[in-house]
Amino acid sequence: MSEPTERHGLGSSGLWAVAAAVAMLGWTAWDNRVEDTAPGRAPYDRIAGARDDLETQALARLMTDAYAVLRSPDFRENLLALEARYPAVYARNGEQGATIPRIAGIVALEPAGSRFAPADVTLVNGESGGLGAAGEGVASGRYSNILIERMVMAAWGRPDAVARSCAINVAAHEYAHTIVLTPMGFGNAFTDTRSDEVAIPNRRSHGTPVASYLIGSVAQCTWLAQQGRIERSDVGACVQVFGTAAFNWDRCGQFAGGEPVAMRPGLAPPARPL
Repeated sequence: MSEPTERHGLGSSGLWAVAAAVAMLGWTAWDNRVEDTAPGRAPYDRIAGARDDLETQALARLMTDAYAVLRSPDFRENLLALEARYPAVYARNGEQGATIPRIAGIVALEPAGSRFAPADVTLVNGESGGLGAAGEGVASGRYSNILIERMVMAAWGRPDAVARSCAINVAAHEYAHTIVLTPMGFGNAFTDTRSDEVAIPNRRSHGTPVASYLIGSVAQCTWLAQQGRIERSDVGACVQVFGTAAFNWDRCGQFAGGEPVAMRPGLAPPARPL
């Protein structure tokens, strides 16, 4: 009588193969996060689209300064100081009532696996659908892309600190879109609208801040305080000026005379909230 036919399936060799694949994914994920959160890591991978070295240097300085603000204790403290004012914040479709401490924790990369996906930053002319844009880059979420419009760089080059701070707002806002909650893939922490949308789809609580815009305004006003243009106690008033559910770009040039960065009659109308 012949021997029974040997069964093939997830035997020892198959289990070892699965275990090896899982271990490899785990190692890759861990390696990604270690690399992306290492102290002193460059805030971006590459700059493209600049016409010359001066543009490259200016964009590099903007992106470096904006990232430094986001990672600073000043930013965290100024954001946390707004908790009573903003008890719920739209982070993304799956987290529409986040708390301010939750937002601050994500920016500080406290959740396990969270990271800034390394960004390729490109300077563009009217191609972002707004002042800038950000999203998933190459390698299935390993990297991200950021677009910055030249009109933002024009603001960054002005002598008026408030106008320059508006460029910080844009850069910080776009950086917020590169924060992912997974070491592999592109699980966005903060989303708002795509270029063809005028409002956030499926938004359940209108009137609450949108995290990406709140982050941008707090970064902007924190930078102004760091530059000595406003007092730290004035950050909250500054955030109201520039918005938390959209960016009030039209107000950027209305403080060149040294006026307090606070609400006053005659300011440009606010942008439509998202």
